[in-house]
Amino acid sequence: MGRSARRTLAAGAAVVLALCVGAYVFAGASRARLVSHVYDGDTLRLADGTKVRLIGVDAPEVESPYGRGEPYGEESRKFLASLVEGRKVSLTIGDPPVDRYGRTLAYVYVGNVLVNGRIIREGWAEAYRRFPHPMRDLFVAYEREARSKGLGIWAGRRAKQKAGPGGVLRGAGTGGLAQ
Repeated sequence: MGRSARRTLAAGAAVVLALCVGAYVFAGASRARLVSHVYDGDTLRLADGTKVRLIGVDAPEVESPYGRGEPYGEESRKFLASLVEGRKVSLTIGDPPVDRYGRTLAYVYVGNVLVNGRIIREGWAEAYRRFPHPMRDLFVAYEREARSKGLGIWAGRRAKQKAGPGGVLRGAGTGGLAQ
């Protein structure tokens, strides 16, 4: 077999391998998976033992052997648990697929509800701004809405925003984007 034929064969094998891996990842991400435990407002465990970190969500920490709890940490955890614990969820795996702690990075859905967005919009977490992701602008808008309404972690400490023309808070409201 000539050099050109080997290169073509190798390239073809690489394409087939990439398609197989992609199909495997897609199939695993799209099937419903049971949530067995919620660690805090942005991390959960699936029944198969997979730890999942919600992309774009920064929730207050809960008391643990690794650190002190933060205000509203337990309330945030309970809110996420009310949405997912004991339920089947679907995942859309992120890029990168895993964080430095080995947790799967994902958008989590219960039915057609994007849990990542729901916890931010209801005020139990902030939009995580450190890394870019496709839902970042939407999550920031949800956070602004929750702040302006004084929901969840923002209760009693409404966002210090300056009123714009007509006395309307800048950044308030998103026109009902999340369920």
